[in-house]
Amino acid sequence: MTAEPMKPARNVLTRQLPGGAVLVHLQTNRIFELNETAARVWELLGAGVPPTDLATRLVDEFDVDPNTAAAEVKVLLAMLAREGLLAEP
Repeated sequence: MTAEPMKPARNVLTRQLPGGAVLVHLQTNRIFELNETAARVWELLGAGVPPTDLATRLVDEFDVDPNTAAAEVKVLLAMLAREGLLAEP
């Protein structure tokens, strides 16, 4: 995982909901639903938390082991990047 800062793209609207969040990519009109942990990752990215620290934060906040957290964060970040939801560094 990269230590380079990642942040939500400016053309993405976010609505926090109980148990997660919904993202709307304004250029494509695609809608993405995030569960509670993915929504927390999105929130942490918006706060400037480096990708290398995301899994540690999830382990501290949720009942998840470090290896699972790291693997899931990696998959989530790849999906967010692939869908154009992250700002270019």
